[in-house]
Amino acid sequence: MEDKEKNIKKSEKKDLKKYKEKRSKKWIVIVVLLLILIALVLLVAYTSITPRMAVNNTFTNLKNGNVTNWNINYDELIAVLDAGIRQGNGKMTELEQNCFNSLEWSITGESVENQTATVNVEVTTKNFRQVLLNWIEKISAKLETQEDISNEENIALLAESVKQDNVETITTVATINLERKGFTWKIIIDENLIDAIYPGLNQVLEVMEQLSNEIDDDETQE
Repeated sequence: MEDKEKNIKKSEKKDLKKYKEKRSKKWIVIVVLLLILIALVLLVAYTSITPRMAVNNTFTNLKNGNVTNWNINYDELIAVLDAGIRQGNGKMTELEQNCFNSLEWSITGESVENQTATVNVEVTTKNFRQVLLNWIEKISAKLETQEDISNEENIALLAESVKQDNVETITTVATINLERKGFTWKIIIDENLIDAIYPGLNQVLEVMEQLSNEIDDDETQE
């Protein structure tokens, strides 16, 4: 009888041991599956941060006046127009918002090669050629009545120029360049981007530079 009870206890111990081993293996399998799932989620998250998304997010932020979660150096972008616009308080000024409130875009293509990429986009926004011409006229009119013009007055005149009724929209087809920075894609601020965000701006600046050089040459000859 005692032998029988001992055998039963041994059998129960073996069954318990097998149960524990099976349970342990089960948990190992679950942990491994969870790790695989986490790795897949991270992989999907990583691959979903594409150049196309970076451009779309940046343009959306410009349109909505949002200066957070940038895929671009925004201070450098806005300084192309005038360095005095930025207030550095984490929000767009009314002037900045007016610069981009007409912005519309359509992404037509994407190409990725290692750490660099290009995104083809069709951009519609204000014609900054007209904005700049308006601004020059206002500055010239001011200087007819006073010797100098302050930065505050300059910015105020630019704000008026951006909102003038004669500023229409213009559509530009551009290729935007990007480079990978860690897990994100950063937009490179170059002539392609400037021509898309501020269409016509470079044309006026080039003409002004040419005229300035011609004036300098005439003064030198005199």
